[in-house]
Amino acid sequence: MRKLAVITSGTKGIGRATVEKFFKEGFDIVTCARSAEDLLKLSEELTSGSEGKVYTRPTDMSKKDEVLAFADYVKSLGRPVDMLLNNTGIFIPGSIHEEEEGNLEKMIETNLYSAYHLTRALVDDMKARKDGHIFTTGSIAGFTAYANGGSYAISKFALLGFTKCLREE
Repeated sequence: MRKLAVITSGTKGIGRATVEKFFKEGFDIVTCARSAEDLLKLSEELTSGSEGKVYTRPTDMSKKDEVLAFADYVKSLGRPVDMLLNNTGIFIPGSIHEEEEGNLEKMIETNLYSAYHLTRALVDDMKARKDGHIFTTGSIAGFTAYANGGSYAISKFALLGFTKCLREE
């Protein structure tokens, strides 16, 4: 049986490339994105002529209830998660004192809380099996502050802290 990789925001950029690579290497995939159309296209492209499976669920990872519904979907498959990649992220440039009101909340909800809530929902099974890996897509903004990084850098510093704490635990 193929192993199972859960990769959030898997239809574009790093997420898409990671989905493609893990699928090619023999993993079945569970992924999400806001666009059902993009998810369908991804699934059709990868599974055409393949034994592998791509499970998809439209999800807005900035919303806790949708993150938890995605986690429930993953669990409903009845398969162990071998790899979780918290890949969801949003970048809105701006300086802290001039950026639009609500940017911090939006980026914390998307860049940090999505990883926090999904990991918490899936990690217990990994711990019980003593098997599985959790990765997080970060940013140089999580290591180095820079002008016009504002809330994005704040969220990525927090994401790095989350990841380091998780590793220690």
